Amino acid sequence: MSQTETKDVTATTTRKSVVYPEAFRRDSVAAWRRSGLSVPKYALQIGVHETTLYTWIRAEERPHGGGEKTPTDLDSLQAENQRLRAENENLRAQRDILKKTLGILSAPPESTTKG
Repeated sequence: MSQTETKDVTATTTRKSVVYPEAFRRDSVAAWRRSGLSVPKYALQIGVHETTLYTWIRAEERPHGGGEKTPTDLDSLQAENQRLRAENENLRAQRDILKKTLGILSAPPESTTKG
């Protein structure tokens, strides 16, 4: 290429996605909370982008499965299963009552007079 020729180069930036281990994410959020620093300052300290740290914080604050922790031992799972079955039965009974009530209220009234 001579000095008079110019090459049209479009600058391209490629982002490499880094997958951080779950333990690192959890520990980073806990350490940030204890540090008292702002998110941008702490993110710079640990070497991640501030939006990444914000994402981790939001993910930790977000309730999982209705905000209740999932039980892990067998007794807790059986108790949870029994509770959910009872709740399901109760909801079905309520639904059936509402269906019957709606059917009664929607039925045309029987007239006592004919004609």
